[in-house]
Amino acid sequence: MIFLQKDKFDLCLVFLQKAEAFSCSNPKYLAITLNNKACYYRKTGKMRTALQCLQEALTLEWKSKKDDTLADTYLNLCAVLSQLGRHK
Repeated sequence: MIFLQKDKFDLCLVFLQKAEAFSCSNPKYLAITLNNKACYYRKTGKMRTALQCLQEALTLEWKSKKDDTLADTYLNLCAVLSQLGRHK
């Protein structure tokens, strides 16, 4: 996420992909990684891909009952939906 803050998008995506590969067996960490990937896609203007990541993260969080990260995911989801013009 530091690379994302510094607009080093290529490096950010590389590390997010590695994080996703390492976290695939742990739903909590995979949900966090997907949330972070959504931030990357949002910042690079790929709103629909960001939305897909956030929906997958929410599914994982609800299934695994990991509600400590739900608020972050919902905040990011609201921001993406707003940017897509879906304000309901």
